[in-house]
Amino acid sequence: MSLVNSIEHTINTKLIDKHGAEVLHTLDKDSSLISSGLLDSLDFISMLMELENTFNLDIDFEDADPVQFTSYSGLVSFLCEPNNAE
Repeated sequence: MSLVNSIEHTINTKLIDKHGAEVLHTLDKDSSLISSGLLDSLDFISMLMELENTFNLDIDFEDADPVQFTSYSGLVSFLCEPNNAE
């Protein structure tokens, strides 16, 4: 499984656990996971920590655009950037 697929699977699992499998049918991958109400800020931070630990990532948010990395597609793209992998 590729890194992208593995990250997507982890995010999907978090969303399904919170809202049920139907959430994936209506998911707008370009909308903020927080603003849309899919995850609260604590859920989001918890998910980031899980992603960081699971995939051995060193996430540096210093230069990140919060609008980008809070969306599903933006987060996946951001986490797959070479500078986030150890």
